[in-house]
Amino acid sequence: MAGSAISVSIITIACIVCATMLVTVLYPAMNRASSSVTLTAEAMGDQIRTDIEIIEIANDTDASQPPYKCYIWVKNIGSSTIDKISSSTDVFFGATSNFTRMDYDSDISDSKSWNYIECSDADGRWVPKETLKIHINNGTKVTDQINAGKYYVKIILYNGESAEDVFSFST
Repeated sequence: MAGSAISVSIITIACIVCATMLVTVLYPAMNRASSSVTLTAEAMGDQIRTDIEIIEIANDTDASQPPYKCYIWVKNIGSSTIDKISSSTDVFFGATSNFTRMDYDSDISDSKSWNYIECSDADGRWVPKETLKIHINNGTKVTDQINAGKYYVKIILYNGESAEDVFSFST
């Protein structure tokens, strides 16, 4: 009887040690997995709440010398505020057969660059229902390239949400 009590005690202690080791190994892995799921859900929620739309495109027909500009009005139609517009946004522009990524330039002096102004306020935050006016310095007059036909613009935000349009200017 004493021998079986010792055997049961040894088996019980072994089970407790095994259970402790199992929890010690599995808990961090489960914690990492749950935080991964949480981060993914937050990123997906941000993408769902973020949406933009190109509402108008115009050419600067009065420009007789550089910088030659094209204007694109973009509206935040999502429900989230977009911060750090200049550093987290990519703008692609050009003829459909020859578009390129434009660099952000606050004074738009460089060829193949863009900048923006907020149409309602200048707080640096693109709130829902607010419109941005994007200025694009194409480097050459868009009307000089009219034979190129159609133009392409794509605006990509920090989280991958984007708006794009193919358009042409009338002479």
